[in-house]
Amino acid sequence: MLFGWLSADTGDTPDVLASMAAALRVTAEERAAVWTVGALGIGLIERPFGDDDEEREPARTPDGSALWMSGEAFDWPSHGGIRRASETHGLAFRTRLLAAIAAEGAEAIRDLDGEYQIAFWNARERQLLLLNDRFAALPVYVATGRRGVAFAGGVRGALMAPGVNTDPDIDAIREAVSFGGYRLGSRTNVRAVAMVPPAAAVTISVDGLETRRYWTWAELHDGDATDPRALMEEARSAWVNAVARRLDGARRPGLTLSGGLDSRAILAEATRQVTGVSALTYGVPQSDDVRIARRAARAAGAEWRLYPLYADGWLERRTQRIHETDGLMDLVDLMHTEPLDTMPGAFDVHLSGYIGDAVAGSTLYFENRPEDLLSTMPYYGGALAMPYGEALAAAEGMIRRTPGPARFAPYEQKLPQSTNRITAAARPFAIVRRPFVDYRFFELCQRIPAAWRAQHRWREQWLASTYPECFARIPNQQTGVPLQSSRLRWQLARAARFGWRRMLKGARAAGLPVAVPDRSYHPDERYWSQRAERHAIEHTILRPDSISCEVFGRSRVDETVRAFFVTGAAPVQVVGALYVFERYHQTLAASLADARRQVTQHAC
Repeated sequence: MLFGWLSADTGDTPDVLASMAAALRVTAEERAAVWTVGALGIGLIERPFGDDDEEREPARTPDGSALWMSGEAFDWPSHGGIRRASETHGLAFRTRLLAAIAAEGAEAIRDLDGEYQIAFWNARERQLLLLNDRFAALPVYVATGRRGVAFAGGVRGALMAPGVNTDPDIDAIREAVSFGGYRLGSRTNVRAVAMVPPAAAVTISVDGLETRRYWTWAELHDGDATDPRALMEEARSAWVNAVARRLDGARRPGLTLSGGLDSRAILAEATRQVTGVSALTYGVPQSDDVRIARRAARAAGAEWRLYPLYADGWLERRTQRIHETDGLMDLVDLMHTEPLDTMPGAFDVHLSGYIGDAVAGSTLYFENRPEDLLSTMPYYGGALAMPYGEALAAAEGMIRRTPGPARFAPYEQKLPQSTNRITAAARPFAIVRRPFVDYRFFELCQRIPAAWRAQHRWREQWLASTYPECFARIPNQQTGVPLQSSRLRWQLARAARFGWRRMLKGARAAGLPVAVPDRSYHPDERYWSQRAERHAIEHTILRPDSISCEVFGRSRVDETVRAFFVTGAAPVQVVGALYVFERYHQTLAASLADARRQVTQHAC
């Protein structure tokens, strides 16, 4: 990730950059480098890839302009393409990128397919141009301090700049308990720090910053396909190429494999192209998800391993990741961070399947109605949530601000704040690549008419017809039956699973040593309700100086927490968001102080 500080007063820039690097580094394997160019101090921290020991020097021009890049790219059709993803890690590609941006501005990267942050220092204008990709895969945060502007790939990095206030943003917790456990749009947990939107060009000078969009969703062809067979063939070809580009340079490719469809789609194609693919599944061992994932890995010929969720110490492991993820993942989603330490031993390139159901299926899909947008978020309601009328007005505002068709509002408001967090957390541990957001494949999938998308019909036809070895007989975890099964078969499977679990529970109650399979791979309520874990969660949320209690009223917060633990009447994400928000702000000052102390000790 990139980080830096632009200030007219450069006297303390080296210390600021060192503190930022200390706050942002997650693993010992990540390499950090810093540069000072006029009023700009800038740094880069990344995990090495392959044999690339080249210093990440910026591309430069004779007039003093320079360009840095974090992440990588896979194709650039308007500028001659990209032969291999690995070449975009090198100085030659950054030089090519610098020439294009210097000549054309941010619009040069309108079709630069990748997951990246780019920083272009214009020496003549004494301005920094920050750019990200269409999906904001690598988050960028900005903040204005007393003497300049800070930017970083983590909120904690921006908070290390002089004069950036750490006061909490109380609207962050209001949004989190209303909408799925996460904030909306550009919001973070700190009022002074904002996240940059997708496909953004942020111009920073000593006078401040300005943000515009260099590309919008309005440029896509939306639901205009008329020939289903032709679209299917185009999509199949684009998918093969998307996976192939993202396998480039991988010595030990792998993925996290669930019992669902998206990671299995990647598994099916990747194992056709290369050997030695590894699959890592996490979940409680007796869950349907784990059983189905193991079966899919066997069918594809992949090496499979299990990381058991909710093993002893799970709450401590998740809590330790709160500052690494800037308090932006609730306690439920922090489960995705539990197996991170095992990733480097499993694979060097992580092919992630997140948001495949939204790209090619009907998840998050809606037409224009704000009420439907609320359902996709989802809107929770309840004692702590904003009233429905206020939430509906918020949805109308989200649609109004979306630069393109209304249905892309979740790509602006939700996905950068939810699923992007999961892959961002994994990047210090492996090279993360997401085939479903390959620009060509994504563009083709947006041509799928609403009628074809309904109930994931197009997506299921694509997968079942293309990869029968992985989908014809192996069920989807959500339904318990293979793709394209009749509704009758689905209902019978549901009844059978329910009856089987009831019988096993009865046998266990009678004292027989039987294991009851879990419907979910993360049965949160059961484990959160254990005495020690419940006490820790309640104590954190309801502490005497609780921000949440001050915002909502102690009695309402207490009622919500009690409803979750006693009757299960409150969504688990609401309690998970309250816990993380409180823990984050309770320990934020100490976490930042520890980063500064590391710098001081290193200097000594």
